[in-house]
Amino acid sequence: MNKRNLTTWEAACIITGYGVGGGVLSIPYLAEKTGLPLAFVILAIALFTSYILHLMIADLALKTQEGGQIISCLSQFLFRGKLKKVLTMLFFILMTLILFTNLSAYISGSVEIIVELLPVPRFLATLAFYIVAASVVFFGLKAVGISEKYLVAFIFCLIGALSVASFFTPANALPLVCGSANEALALYGMAMFAIAAFFSVPQGVEGLNKEKREIKRAIFLGLFNNFIIIILITFCSLLASDEVTEVVMVGWSAAIGPWAQIVVGLFTILAMLTTYWSLSLALGSIVQEQMKWDRRLCWLVATLPSLVLSLIDFASFMEFMRMAGGLISIIIAIMVVLAYLNARREVEGSILNHYGGKVTAAAVIAAYILMGIGSVVPV
Repeated sequence: MNKRNLTTWEAACIITGYGVGGGVLSIPYLAEKTGLPLAFVILAIALFTSYILHLMIADLALKTQEGGQIISCLSQFLFRGKLKKVLTMLFFILMTLILFTNLSAYISGSVEIIVELLPVPRFLATLAFYIVAASVVFFGLKAVGISEKYLVAFIFCLIGALSVASFFTPANALPLVCGSANEALALYGMAMFAIAAFFSVPQGVEGLNKEKREIKRAIFLGLFNNFIIIILITFCSLLASDEVTEVVMVGWSAAIGPWAQIVVGLFTILAMLTTYWSLSLALGSIVQEQMKWDRRLCWLVATLPSLVLSLIDFASFMEFMRMAGGLISIIIAIMVVLAYLNARREVEGSILNHYGGKVTAAAVIAAYILMGIGSVVPV
């Protein structure tokens, strides 16, 4: 048997690192409008639904003959007939362009904080973040797994410090009254986006040498880490903040004190860095599978465009996060479910066992359609 490249915890942290980025920071603002009791129920539903879909992605990765990244999975189990190669290439181009812009948003979001904390020019801050982020990815899956492991632990320490400090500030009344249907849908849409880590699942499957038991554990732990981070940030920020801002860290840190603003800035930068690592690692693997290029060239193709786009100020960070959350996730989720049903029918055995039938598939599709609606409804 081949030796595993990753430990289960490293694979889990790659998944956590992917999901801990921008979407997490908008949830408390929406949770205040929804009311905490309903918000916690919505977050739990989002965790369960995401777990099922991520297991479907893992099942596809395990069964795909050539490669295991999402596009290769769809190529084998969804795209059929004479247009198979054309559809695969079109989807590859579309996803690559979307991921380029997604990565650039994480660079831009981090740079905005860096230039506020340090007296450095925006260009140098952008270049510095890119060098740190891209250099780790250059060394491959194990380097990313180890880096994610330590940064996820440090992120938990930062959130823990802010959470403890929240109980020593004048407490505010927690929002307990349920909000409108639109507000609940908006929270659900953002929660699904914040927890999701679609493209990191194949990395976990590869790193764990296709060991089903460890893959299931890694996916659950990775998603559950994000769930705990969201719960802590939501509860403690609503408890301590005099004003819950759209990007929660602003109002939360102001309520705690000046030192918290530095901690919050560091947390946000590290959260975006871990997401950049996971996403660019996945993109490099996708490019290598589809184009058969040298790994170093694929690394450059996966990372360099994000630097260029961030330097030309592609779009505001939060606007892009909201748009991308619905668009990318709905398309991928529906296609993954359809491909999963084909794979379940054509290849014996499933990581979901007998729980992954048509009813489950229909429920997951409906859940992601609701997510898309939640991403665009006015609140």
